[in-house]
Amino acid sequence: MVKGNKSKIDNLGRVVIPKSIRKALNIDHNDEISLYVENQTLIISKNNSSCNICSEEKVEVQIKDKFLCKNCVQAIKDF
Repeated sequence: MVKGNKSKIDNLGRVVIPKSIRKALNIDHNDEISLYVENQTLIISKNNSSCNICSEEKVEVQIKDKFLCKNCVQAIKDF
């Protein structure tokens, strides 16, 4: 069974991610997270700092939950 948590957004647009969720996703202080919208739903995930195609460390683009480096973006454009 999946448990949910409710949080309020403060006047600066911030929201607290509960400790139980941070622990489940192995998110630590100062880790990067990614946010995107899919079907009117906010998706928050731990940021993978490498390209999903070639594993390059320097990510330039995020498309939903996928991360791409500059070279892979160019390769896709050239395809």
